[in-house]
Amino acid sequence: MTNKVSTQIKYIVYAAPDEVYAALTNPSLIAQWIEGAFVFELKEKGTVEFFDGWVKGEVENFIPSKELSYTWKPNTWDKKSKPSLVTITFTKVAAGTEVEITHSDFPNADEATKHQEGWITYFLDPLNDYFIARMK
Repeated sequence: MTNKVSTQIKYIVYAAPDEVYAALTNPSLIAQWIEGAFVFELKEKGTVEFFDGWVKGEVENFIPSKELSYTWKPNTWDKKSKPSLVTITFTKVAAGTEVEITHSDFPNADEATKHQEGWITYFLDPLNDYFIARMK
């Protein structure tokens, strides 16, 4: 049985889709905006680790500047919990890029709520701050 608990976030980043995609997939760019150690291998089944290894997963799919998806499992989840799935799409808008994150297959609704806030606080806000700082 598949867990259907999910969350969806739409967020405007002040940069073009190709720049946002690169900042989410190129390790030298990721290092400029994310907190903690990370690993990101942009290849099928490539390793994904964020926040000093708190979350681990692997790349599922990528279409440059259009879509990116990877599995996601924090080390605080029960060992029996299956990884969740993160799908990020990039749509050009007047202000830059609408980044839509669909994070599905959470073990419970509480985790979905926590991640909804976490995506904004620890991922999207710092990413956007990175681009805003580059404009100055």
